Amino acid sequence: MYQIGQRWSSRNEPDLGVGMIVDKQNKSFTLHFPDAESDRQYSNDQTSLVRRTLTAGDQLHFQDETFTVLEVEEIDDLIEYRISDDDDWLEESLIQFPRNDKNELDSLLALSPARRMWFDLRRHTLEHQAANAASPVRGLMGLKAELLPHQIYLAHEIANRPKARALLCDEVGMGKTLEAGLILHQRLLNGLCKRVLILTPTNLQHQWLVEMLRRFHQPFALINESVYEDFTEGDDNPFEQQPFVISPIDWASQHPHATQHMLDAEWDMVIVDEAHHLAWHPETPSIGYQVVARLAAKTESLLLLSATPEQTGEREHFSRLQLLDADHYHDFERYQAQQQAFKQAAELAELLLPFTQDDSQTSPLNWEDAFGSYLEEVKAKDWFIALTAANSTDRTQAAQDAVSWLIDRHGTGREMFRNTRAAVGGFPDRYLHSYPLENNEHFESANRHVQPETEVADGLWEKDPRWHWLKEFLECQADKVLIICHSPDMAQWLNDQLTFAGFQSADFHEQMPLIHRDRAAAYFADDDDGAQILVCSEIGSEGRNFQFSHHIVMYDLPEHPDLLEQRVGRLDRLGQLNDVQIHVPFIKQSVQERLFNWYHHALNAFCRTTGAGDKVEEAFGDTLHAYLHGQDDDTDLLKEAHIYHEALLKQMEEGRNRLLEMSSCRPEQARDLIDQINHQATKGLHNYIEQVTHAFNIYAECMDDDPEKAAWFLRPSTDMMLEALPGIEEEGKMLMLDRRQASQRENVAFATWEHPLITMLMDEVQGFDSGKLTSAILPIAALPEGTVLVESMFVIEATAHPRLKLTQSLPMTPMWQLSDSNGKFLHQQFTADKWAEKLKGVPNRVAEQWVAALRKNLIEVLQAHQLNAQDQARPIVQAAKSTYQHRCQSEIDRLIELKAFNNAIRDQDIELLENNMQEGLVRIDEHQIRLDAIRIILTTKPE
Repeated sequence: MYQIGQRWSSRNEPDLGVGMIVDKQNKSFTLHFPDAESDRQYSNDQTSLVRRTLTAGDQLHFQDETFTVLEVEEIDDLIEYRISDDDDWLEESLIQFPRNDKNELDSLLALSPARRMWFDLRRHTLEHQAANAASPVRGLMGLKAELLPHQIYLAHEIANRPKARALLCDEVGMGKTLEAGLILHQRLLNGLCKRVLILTPTNLQHQWLVEMLRRFHQPFALINESVYEDFTEGDDNPFEQQPFVISPIDWASQHPHATQHMLDAEWDMVIVDEAHHLAWHPETPSIGYQVVARLAAKTESLLLLSATPEQTGEREHFSRLQLLDADHYHDFERYQAQQQAFKQAAELAELLLPFTQDDSQTSPLNWEDAFGSYLEEVKAKDWFIALTAANSTDRTQAAQDAVSWLIDRHGTGREMFRNTRAAVGGFPDRYLHSYPLENNEHFESANRHVQPETEVADGLWEKDPRWHWLKEFLECQADKVLIICHSPDMAQWLNDQLTFAGFQSADFHEQMPLIHRDRAAAYFADDDDGAQILVCSEIGSEGRNFQFSHHIVMYDLPEHPDLLEQRVGRLDRLGQLNDVQIHVPFIKQSVQERLFNWYHHALNAFCRTTGAGDKVEEAFGDTLHAYLHGQDDDTDLLKEAHIYHEALLKQMEEGRNRLLEMSSCRPEQARDLIDQINHQATKGLHNYIEQVTHAFNIYAECMDDDPEKAAWFLRPSTDMMLEALPGIEEEGKMLMLDRRQASQRENVAFATWEHPLITMLMDEVQGFDSGKLTSAILPIAALPEGTVLVESMFVIEATAHPRLKLTQSLPMTPMWQLSDSNGKFLHQQFTADKWAEKLKGVPNRVAEQWVAALRKNLIEVLQAHQLNAQDQARPIVQAAKSTYQHRCQSEIDRLIELKAFNNAIRDQDIELLENNMQEGLVRIDEHQIRLDAIRIILTTKPE
């Protein structure tokens, strides 16, 4: 039966292609697969191989030429093909097996048939993939946090630019980290980014590591001094070995070898946190600035984050804008002139804002004078006529349109984005409660040390006046309380003491594994049976938000105002429903008391946010150090610092640019984006999880059957068809489809179509080749028993670089068809899901016999399906082409109109869009139609 030279393919490994027997033993033989450059050995009694032959009319390749098979003969178990009228014959061992539609059909029919449900699962997978690929909010759906309009708008605006280069300068607590993460996540999922470097101050490296994993499921590698030394024992570059890297910029800047390794690696995106620390001087720019400048020059996307971008002066601010676009920001004087024009527009926006409210009682203005130099541009516009008309009923809408015009004119294409608490609103008030405590002989170190317990044996920590106060305070509290202290040792000690004293408490610090921290946070978040108290260390609490609590106890005080703000920011966030109560115990006559006085009386840092605290500390550096350490008790320092701080804040408020804030978040567009996200993020996912976990034998228990708020507990099973489940531990994990509930629980995953587990399962469905061929029976009395029906699923594919955004118009689109064995199409009489409900399963061995018996007829039927699929695809492709051209041309026309007034829009920006449109249209024309799956159905009599 088996002869050297015969051609066979494997049902179990279809990707190997068509192989040839190259060696034969008594009980086995060897197949060589040239496409895979691999050999396989099989026993003579195997059942996984399918004989591969050609028929008359097929094409074959021989010595780089293509021939048509005219006649086929079998001689001694080998096939020979006649390829010319001159009676030229080729033995099958000499030819190169062709790749054509008929051969692809034959390859599919060579597979081992799978259960009937795989056909429906492949179709559902393709449909969901197509819907997600075409979504304008793809990449913004998977955030495990509440959707805030200013964050979603900003991320959508920047991520969809050809190059994501921007300065994010939202105020403290507005979520710059999440905004950068959203931009990164969007570009990753849309194929625009594969390698990312995040540079942070040393004290924020863990916060970024935690946030990227918890909020976006992005596992970053941390490369700092200790990690770098472990990596560099050989010649390898550790920055090249990891696609996603977080590194402290202050460390890297001081280590030339590490800096060079960082620069040698290729990056698609670089993110720099606290970018105002990139000090610049015309003659001596800082090493950090130089490192980022070299990275910026070779990296497509660059995000700079700073809550106070202009605090070091306008010239240094300009130097950071040069990192984003050196060509545009090449002349400081020209930039100042542009800023003056932008300031005039901002002043006009301030005048317009009161009129944008429906209930505005503001007295009308002389709008011709107010618009000044803009008058000639706008006097013919409908909104200006309505704005200036007496007794106009459309004045509110006209004012809104005027503001939109100003934003388009000056905001489009700008690199700087800023959202403020005042503009966004919704933040709670803060209230301070201070508790001065008498000292004792055990804690005399408090008079000279900011952390007095470091000089006291831990066996005496229970003598700390703050500990006695804390117990009494908590005995009177019914609400949840967050306690923050500096060190993990103190956090653990406090938790042990509180637990021993009978309180429901949990600790949370950097010495705990991440999964244990997650459990502690979840225990604290549980309203029913959770902890009343969570004790956090400084670093351990970075990046975590606990706005379900509104009491915070600062067992000690940090030495930097930014860290103080980070502590309060754990509770003082959007979504906090109560005023934040801040409790600060301190020992009298201690360093902590003086630090409290500095924060409270000089900076008012407990009751409001400030972006100028470090600048005040810098201005009073030596004097402040002497005061804090008891070397100078002159309280005039606090008054002087307060006056200086208030002047800085006034200067910042006067420089506040409302037009910049408005261009950073356009509420109506933001609400529309959020509506789309809420509609698409989990639509159909509940049913899909049920189907796909059943298909792969994954243990899945539905905890809530409401499709919009469904919850699933997943766990690997012993007979699971996959090696691992991303993000699911051996003991299992809860997946929740409700964003609000999932965001409040650290130990559950928020499942959307963008979750790595879901995308992996969808890819596995597509990669499961056996699922491409399935079979079923149809119990029906209206058709003769044994009637053959064929379902097929073809896919329209158009490949292009992600920058063309082709999938938004023409994603990989499935087309379902149903016919009888004579090629009569029936799919217009049913929906695919309704049809699938009528079918029953077939044993695999029986299905293989069907395929073998029907092979020749099935190929003819499927060739008819191929032709029909081409007809079915034609209007789909034409509509996609029209949509793509309209979307691209609309944006091009808008930029051409704005370019006349907006210097941020350049000719090359428009030219790039035009080139992309033309290339995209060509790619659509070059689309392919591919057979993805078939299901063979035989009718039976109803039972």
